[in-house]
Amino acid sequence: MVVPITLDGRQFHGFASQGLAANQDVYILAHLRLARAVDLNGIQRTKEQRAEELLFTQILLSGRTHHILAGCLTEEGKVWNRMEADANAVRFAAITDVEEKKAMCDCIVRLVVGFCLLGEKEKVDA
Repeated sequence: MVVPITLDGRQFHGFASQGLAANQDVYILAHLRLARAVDLNGIQRTKEQRAEELLFTQILLSGRTHHILAGCLTEEGKVWNRMEADANAVRFAAITDVEEKKAMCDCIVRLVVGFCLLGEKEKVDA
């Protein structure tokens, strides 16, 4: 069972609990690429190396963490769209509650690793 995350007083679900719309998939991938968190120019790394670089350097230092999180989460009762995701990224970045910040950090780790592993599976299946 996928547990929703509560941020800014609202319930969100990750992409594991629902399918990603093409628009949402592109939004996430674009922000991952801007964060330089996906393999570019054929540089090969192990999954462990990619996860460490992805999570602790590239994304966090890029300033794109909240956009990636907003791309992966859909507010309960709403349909995901770019305008809401951009607005949520701003709201997520302003959160000061320690528990919510920890929840976001935990969530970004799970979502990004899951998204990257999904991409690896699609490369193999193609």
